[in-house]
Amino acid sequence: MKLVLRRGIAAAVVAAALAAGSASAAEPSPAQIDLAKKILFAVGLKASIDQIVPAMLGQLQGQLLQIHPEMGKPLHETLVALEPEFSKGEEDVFTDTARALANRLTVDQLQQSLTYFQSEAGKKYTQAQADALDALGASGAAWRQKLTGVMLDRTREEMKKKGFNF
Repeated sequence: MKLVLRRGIAAAVVAAALAAGSASAAEPSPAQIDLAKKILFAVGLKASIDQIVPAMLGQLQGQLLQIHPEMGKPLHETLVALEPEFSKGEEDVFTDTARALANRLTVDQLQQSLTYFQSEAGKKYTQAQADALDALGASGAAWRQKLTGVMLDRTREEMKKKGFNF
């Protein structure tokens, strides 16, 4: 689950960066899309996408077993059998993401990026980024939990000044 969270955050960061970039008017060439796919594979996005459906099925199984613990093995077998059906859209998501990246970089920029991410330094960076995202997840969760309490307390204080108690 830690890998899924880390890769999920990485995917969100890539998606946000792509959304923020400006799209070019021309559709990227198949060669550009192929280079972009290689980059996304090198940075672990393909592995992230591949983990979405299994993670969702694991959550579904956990939820259903809380309600119907007697369904254990048959439920697991059913979900395993259904996984390929639910995974069909993964390649489209990966290709769409590659297309978005290819639409924002030139062929030369894509090639330079691929060269970097396939190099030892690029591999090291990708792993360091994953570790940093793990730390962000842990630190961010603790901060968010603390901030939620502070927000509630401060809001309560300010609303009390206006005559509302909760």
